[in-house]
Amino acid sequence: MIFTSSIIEYKNPISKFIIMGKNNSGKIFYKNMGGNFSYFLKSNSYDGLVLLNKSDFPVELYIDKYKILFNENPNKNHSNSSTFNYLRKKYGDNSSSIYITNSTIKKDNLARLVEDKYRGCSKNLSNLLYEKNVISISVKKNNLRNINCPSIFKKNPNRQCDGCILGCFDKKSHEKENLFSIKNSYSENNLEKLNKIKNRLDEYGIDIYGLSKSIEFSYKYLNHIYKFENLNIDQLDNITKKIVSDKKDEIYSDLACGRKYLEKKYKIKSLSDKKRKNIPKDYLKIIDSAGMCLFATNPKYLSNIVNTINELSNLNYSIDDVENLIKEIGKLESSLN
Repeated sequence: MIFTSSIIEYKNPISKFIIMGKNNSGKIFYKNMGGNFSYFLKSNSYDGLVLLNKSDFPVELYIDKYKILFNENPNKNHSNSSTFNYLRKKYGDNSSSIYITNSTIKKDNLARLVEDKYRGCSKNLSNLLYEKNVISISVKKNNLRNINCPSIFKKNPNRQCDGCILGCFDKKSHEKENLFSIKNSYSENNLEKLNKIKNRLDEYGIDIYGLSKSIEFSYKYLNHIYKFENLNIDQLDNITKKIVSDKKDEIYSDLACGRKYLEKKYKIKSLSDKKRKNIPKDYLKIIDSAGMCLFATNPKYLSNIVNTINELSNLNYSIDDVENLIKEIGKLESSLN
């Protein structure tokens, strides 16, 4: 199921869509992401999509104004760039797509659901499409719904797509410090190797940040199995080649399923059970409740969130006002449990 913003009728649209699913134990899991796909859905007057049943053959969904077409998918190359180029050639540059890649087909828990080659989300949500035999969903931009974007947002130098009204203040998760980040000590040769590694993983469609955590966890707790000599650039090159291989060993399939999967399989307690303290969850609640794009504001700072709300509403809320709203949201959540 894919939903756009909860405040879609607001005069200044918020860039966000939410993908939700339910696992075998009945627990609901979800991820949200901004971008042109959400914006194009809104401009076509679609507030959400619900996928029922499974297609008998691999299918592409294509949304054009009032029509939803189900086209057979002949593309056999599911690398990131190949899929993106194929969809652009077929549906045009004035479209936006979300799609699965080879990582999903290999059943990696760290597989990303990719949007237009560059954006994406993990949490194994790409399998929501794959289980329905849906390879991609593309939407053509049609202005059936008038969407006003104030000039203050259009002029923002951080703004990277039509669907983003404020711009990306914070780094995306896979760009945060990880094993595949650029180090000052790297030589030109190492930088070239690193770029090849990252391109390899991007083409495969796996969550780079999640894979970094999985490798670090295995090096610390499971090296009697993996036998990594170190985690230098040559070792990472070797690991990632095995990750994307069509004939990878079971231990590398496990590695591509993430740290939590490894913890559960090998019954290991680690620090990952502890709650993160650097981003208060209450702050994230207020962003979610407002329907804001999580890339559009830094959730570490409540003042930043307050300023964003005031920019959008042309009102003058204080930090105390927002803290009180957070408490009210907490009460409402408690009453629903």
